[in-house]
Amino acid sequence: MLATLMRWSGLDRAALLHAAGLAGSAWLAFAIAASLHIQNAYWAAMPVFVVAQASRGLLIERAFYRLVGTALGAALGFAVVRAGHPVVELALLACVVAVGAGLTHILRGVHSYGAFMVGMTAAVVVLPSVLAPQHATEIAVARVECTFIGVLVVTLVMGLITPGSRRDAFYRRARKLAADAVGFAAAAAEGTAGVPSQADERAVLGEIADVDALAVMVSAGSVEGYRRLRHVNALVAGAIEIMAAGRGAGARIRRGDPVPAGVAAQLRAAAERLRAAPGDGPPPAPVQGDLLAAPPEMRRLAAALNQIVAADRALFAEPGTADATSFGRKARYLAPWRDWGLARDTGLAAGSATFAAGLLGWATGFPAAELTALGICIFSMVLGSMPAPQKIAPLLFGGVVAGVLAAILYRLAVQPVVPTVPAVLASVLPFILFGSLLRASPRTAIPALDFNMCFLLASQAGLPAAGAPAVLVDSLALVVAAGLASGGHLLMPRRSEKHAAEAARAIRSDVAALVARAAPGARAGWDPHASRRMLRLLLHLRRAGDLGEAAPRGLLAALNLGHAVIDLHGLARDDSRTPAMRARAESALTMLAGFSEDPLAVAERIGPLADTRDDLALARAAGAAADALRAGATLFRFGAPA
Repeated sequence: MLATLMRWSGLDRAALLHAAGLAGSAWLAFAIAASLHIQNAYWAAMPVFVVAQASRGLLIERAFYRLVGTALGAALGFAVVRAGHPVVELALLACVVAVGAGLTHILRGVHSYGAFMVGMTAAVVVLPSVLAPQHATEIAVARVECTFIGVLVVTLVMGLITPGSRRDAFYRRARKLAADAVGFAAAAAEGTAGVPSQADERAVLGEIADVDALAVMVSAGSVEGYRRLRHVNALVAGAIEIMAAGRGAGARIRRGDPVPAGVAAQLRAAAERLRAAPGDGPPPAPVQGDLLAAPPEMRRLAAALNQIVAADRALFAEPGTADATSFGRKARYLAPWRDWGLARDTGLAAGSATFAAGLLGWATGFPAAELTALGICIFSMVLGSMPAPQKIAPLLFGGVVAGVLAAILYRLAVQPVVPTVPAVLASVLPFILFGSLLRASPRTAIPALDFNMCFLLASQAGLPAAGAPAVLVDSLALVVAAGLASGGHLLMPRRSEKHAAEAARAIRSDVAALVARAAPGARAGWDPHASRRMLRLLLHLRRAGDLGEAAPRGLLAALNLGHAVIDLHGLARDDSRTPAMRARAESALTMLAGFSEDPLAVAERIGPLADTRDDLALARAAGAAADALRAGATLFRFGAPA
């Protein structure tokens, strides 16, 4: 039975070691705080279960941002309590919480955890001051001290047993991704209709999105990791660009436009070299010669392949040589993604919930209002930071209920008979061990976090025993807070298809702005910006599940349309061309102004310009625009009003 339970829970030797480290860190932090007679010493054990991570670098960086966020949040909290009036203090706190919660969708990777801690720590300082002013300052300072103790202990203890990040395996994954993208471009550049398929395109783009999302997490806590992060970003950006250029080259070939021979073969050879293990054989060679002087899509293929080759060489260079300028400053990178709409919604929800809970508690004077308001603030921020909070809400609520039940058992049956500090430390150890095992198990890791946090918070370990009514009221306060936060996300779930439609509208808006005006040098800013929006759209589409025929196809078409528009602007401004030729380019841009209303109709109207024989540059740019409109027709109409 024990073996069966171990297999079911996934508690192998590494997981058991992780659980032992968690339990030892939590118990030691609690023991240090209790020995120093810090109020609410159980707060010292709480950061352990959040800061501990699967890799040492991530642990160190998360600990750093926990400390920085706690210090900044405490400073803001103590500044807020000087406002002098409870309503003003709650309003200012709501603003801090809203900004902290919103930044979780603006900042990338572990950095967002620091913003989260700013909002949460400010609430820890302000809410007791407003709702339980007796000794509020001492309690707030004690909680901040406990946080520092817990973070330092878990960093030192878990840092010894936590393995390092598997960056080498991740870099090989990124290299294989680049090989798949180059292979995709080779197949697309052959010009065969329907090859590669939309499913192939989605598969490679999905892998690109995954690698891009993991890059910062894998690099966390390592100087060498961050030095090589630029090269991973360049590899990802080059992979997207070469796929889009491959689609554009294939469309050009199908129109009968001559291109240099052997393009697909050259790309396929580069893909094979990228699929080989680093060091096995020569790396891919940079593109030289005729391809660099070929039509626009071919030049894009060459530039993207050269970027991939340079990034690959720098990424697998010897440690210490992969510095920030290993392959030059002209390589394109993905623009940082900032989901301002989701940040706004998350901030408003968390800030307003905190203000409403605090105001209601202040108006009623309910004894457990502080715990309820603090729970609503924290649970709202936690769920709001999730990509799909409605999926996590039931797990969070279950973990809270289980932790509260364990705390009730402790307070009623154990706490009255442990009058000394050593007895208190011994009494909580079984609960900490059990919670650590739950946290280390892959099956229960998510609800176990809330189990441990709520047990420690509701157990009041180290404080004098209370009667059953007070215990039940305090416990109910946490359950109510978790129920309100979870219920709100279940009743009003975050719709991924809605955010996908918003991302598609943003792409259309970017292209429309490009059509209206494209300054010289716009191409350098278009690639990374459009690529990031495309990956974000793909991410929302994946979360939304199967949308059937409603799902947009031809995601790469937006990149190709943007390049075609930039080329048309360049032709319209080219003083070396005749006024009539420049006027043709202007007319093409005028036609494209309404591309999002009916992309196929606009493609038909601009099509004749692609057949212009006396203006080859215009024919190529207009043809590329028409091809992109046809390929991305569903994308350019996705989420638009009927």
